[in-house]
Amino acid sequence: MTEPLDPIAAGVASVLIGLRARAGLREDRLADSELALDTLGGLESAKELVAPGVPLTRAIIEAVKAAARALEPTDSIVADVTLCLRISEEALPDSGIYAKDLGRRRAALLQNWNRLHELRSALPPSAPTLRSLRLEVETAALTALAVALTDWRQLVADGRQVPSDVGAALDRAGEPLLLQAQAESPPRSRAPTTQEPSRDTQLAAAPLVRSQTPLLLEEFQRIARALRDSLVCDRDVMGWPHDLRKGSKPATALATAYGLKTMMLLEDILAHDLIPVAEQLGKSASPGGGYAARGQVAPRPEGTAAVLETLHRITGTANFDEELAAMKEGLGAFERTRTFVLTTMLEATVQLGSDPDLTRSLVKDLLTARRPYGSLLLWSEKAEKHLVSPAPSIAHTARAVRALVRAQAALTVAEGPDALAAEAQEAAEHAAAWLADQQNLENVSELIDRQLGDGVEPVYVRHFTAAWVVKALVSVGLPTTHPSVSNAVARIWRDYSIKTALWSWRNGDLPIWMTFDAVDALRMAALAATIRSGGIDVQ
Repeated sequence: MTEPLDPIAAGVASVLIGLRARAGLREDRLADSELALDTLGGLESAKELVAPGVPLTRAIIEAVKAAARALEPTDSIVADVTLCLRISEEALPDSGIYAKDLGRRRAALLQNWNRLHELRSALPPSAPTLRSLRLEVETAALTALAVALTDWRQLVADGRQVPSDVGAALDRAGEPLLLQAQAESPPRSRAPTTQEPSRDTQLAAAPLVRSQTPLLLEEFQRIARALRDSLVCDRDVMGWPHDLRKGSKPATALATAYGLKTMMLLEDILAHDLIPVAEQLGKSASPGGGYAARGQVAPRPEGTAAVLETLHRITGTANFDEELAAMKEGLGAFERTRTFVLTTMLEATVQLGSDPDLTRSLVKDLLTARRPYGSLLLWSEKAEKHLVSPAPSIAHTARAVRALVRAQAALTVAEGPDALAAEAQEAAEHAAAWLADQQNLENVSELIDRQLGDGVEPVYVRHFTAAWVVKALVSVGLPTTHPSVSNAVARIWRDYSIKTALWSWRNGDLPIWMTFDAVDALRMAALAATIRSGGIDVQ
């Protein structure tokens, strides 16, 4: 299994990955980024180059270039082109490898792959695919560059402290699946020995040493207890409310669906005490089929989809034809413009597996909802006509990537993936490469404003951005040790309340869906382990 990076190296790698976008590593970009300037400016390799009249930004660039030159040829070439360091500018002046656009630099790098290695007197390995370059080769090269720029062990030996400027989002990068220790472990004492241990001592079993940091398993148990404590058990109602603060009411079908899904992730099964909750949820559909969210006057397809997915996880043999028909009937022109609605419905139809035509239709709708941003097609909050320059949304793009990856198996026929499956895969991979470059993982909200006959039905939806980024990146195959994944995992823990053992929104609410998204993402990350070469035979 890949060893985790030291915290400082992980922080430097994350900064370098963020700086590769657009024109690459430039003095003006460093000056505009406090995190990048503080993180890279605190390195000894940069400080040594600071002289009278030499700005810190120039010293940082020279330190990075010097470290890049010292790498293995392929890592050096990829780091040079990706960050636009211009190490080989004189040898290939008009090749495009130092274009102002990262996409053009990548294309030029692949076109000049062999020539760049020949200039280093190195035997070129096989050129990677564009996808592999984006998601694997660049990350490996910039991680190697970060390691070359830092020496964690020497910092510790010299008694220097870890720069706090690496930031809270990076302080757990070395241990992405553990909670940060609340206090440092006390040093272990070593008793002096003057003779060889006795035979009895040699045969004695070594004592178990527990981790001083809370394990994910232990924290999952605390979260499960907190969810049980939040369960509303009135005479006629048994379920969860939307907000898990004590005394919050009422319990709703949608919130109960999220609660049951979360408990099954935490405990692997539906515990006996929750069976009555599941039974009541199954009986709570509207007379015409379907489920409504808070603030909705009638069932809507996204609410119905979320509940049906939960019920199918509990019992895969039940018939939901009536509810599925209601969900399909509610899919109109408005719903096809909303990424949140389409992704929620698509994940449910994949889980149900009973209507492949609807799944294919939703995939097509989701692909159509993309908008062009430079050379990429990404998702914004909505895809209505006459919008004025809507920005791409990290949260919505992550939701779309996750849904498309899940849908690929459903789109695969006996002979292999069909054209729509291939299009979905390509869209997911390109979008995931863009997601891996993003640094701003702040949570976002949106308004689902359906126009009804007698007015507008407003429903506010909030998105746990970091959790969806983890789900998306892990879905396309990135391991937890990838800096973009580990940083997003660390960001998830920033919103965790140790006191309540639940996740909290910035206004102090404890939304049940937020805890579900966090647990779902953390569980996926825990399972995204790489296998040590030679550990097992993979056929």
